[in-house]
This record gives sequence, structure tokens and C-alpha cells, in this order.
Amino acid sequence: MKITQSAKEKNKTKILASAVELIIEKGFDNASLREMAKNAGVSNPTIYNYFPSKQMLLYAYIEQKHKESVEALKQIEDLHTYTLREQLQTLIELELELYLEDREFIIQIADMVFDSSGLKVSRLYETNGVFIETVEEMIDIAIEAEEINPPPFKEHLPILFWDYYIMVVAYWVKDESESFENTTEFIDHSLGLMESLLHSDILDKASSLGMFFFKTHLLSSVEKFANKKQTFDKIKRSLGEVLNG
Repeated sequence: MKITQSAKEKNKTKILASAVELIIEKGFDNASLREMAKNAGVSNPTIYNYFPSKQMLLYAYIEQKHKESVEALKQIEDLHTYTLREQLQTLIELELELYLEDREFIIQIADMVFDSSGLKVSRLYETNGVFIETVEEMIDIAIEAEEINPPPFKEHLPILFWDYYIMVVAYWVKDESESFENTTEFIDHSLGLMESLLHSDILDKASSLGMFFFKTHLLSSVEKFANKKQTFDKIKRSLGEVLNG
């Protein structure tokens, strides 16, 4: 009998929960997929169909938390009244809130990403689709509402915010302050700086300066190189004609 998509999602969620529990108890290296399958009440072939490796399971966990945080964000009735900064801050706080119950598990993931290179950062970035789309939508709405002007390199801002989010998580897993007050303060100050930049013309001026250097220096260097290459090609052709003549 063919399994429904809903049943697949339930199995996936159950396996992930089982895996997190086992990894917290035994550690990533000591917890096997077979044990996770047994703990989740599924067969060995089933867990391998969902997650061919333990690393894939970790990526799936991160992706799932992004989806859960975005769904929680959508449940906030007055979200449309939030400023861009407030929306971005709420998104990060929801993510950290979801991670809190599994903090020991997140610490293990962070150690693998930032210390031992046990996880490929490039694969980690493949989990951010929902997160990136949400940030893109927030920025577009803020521009449409004329809260901010269209910033230069707008298309790159969501991925830059993802990089910032990774930095926040790295800070949070090391934060031993009461109720993670240091992380809260770090987020508040850093997003305050980001807000100031988006509301000022500094980014536009920096962009103009960058374009100036590109046009006056880099392009001229490319043109000089191209001219030298053309001259060299002419010499090669002339020499070839002489030798073949």
C-alpha cells in the first residue's frame, strides 16, 4: 500500500525526534541509525529511506526547525504591524526558542560545523530555503510599505542575514549567561546597527564608491590586458605567416 505524504511527514518527524533524543543521550558518534530506528518504532530500511546517513538527518532537523519557526511566525496575527527589524528579530527568537529544548543536540551540531568540520557547511546552506524566502518577503514588504528604500545588492541581503543568523546561533550555544541575556543583547545591538544602515544612505554611498573603483580601476586594467592580448595575438599571427610562408 502506498504511503501518503502526510504519513511520510509524520514518520520523518518521529524519526527526527527519536534521533535527537538518542544523540543527546549517547552522543552523535555513538548513536547509530539502527538504534534510532528502533527508538522510533520503524524498520531499518525505513529509516535509511528517509536518511541514508546521520549527517543527512542533521540537515533535515535544521530544515524542519526553519519550517516550524516560519509557521509559528505566520500565527502572529499582528505581524503585519511589526517593523522589518521586529520581524527579523522575531524570526530569530522563534528559531532559538525551538532549539532550546534540544540545546545539547544543537551544541553537538555546532561543534561539528565550527570546530571539527564534521558537517559540510555547503550542505548546511542547502537547508535554508524557507528561511531565505521568508526574509526576502519581509524585505520586499518593507520596501513596498516605504519603510526602507530599496538597498543596493538587495538580492544578496537574505543570504547575508542567513550568515548573521548562523553567527547568532554560534554565539548562543556558547552563552552561559542567565536566560541567555548576552545573546538577547547581542541580537538587539546588532539588529539595531543593521536597522540604522538600512535607514541611512551609507549603503548607497558605499555602493557608489565601489562602482567608482570598479569602473576607474578594474575595468581599465581589464581593457589594458585585452589590448595587450590583441597585440600578442597579432604578433603570433604575423610570426605564423612568416614561418608558414
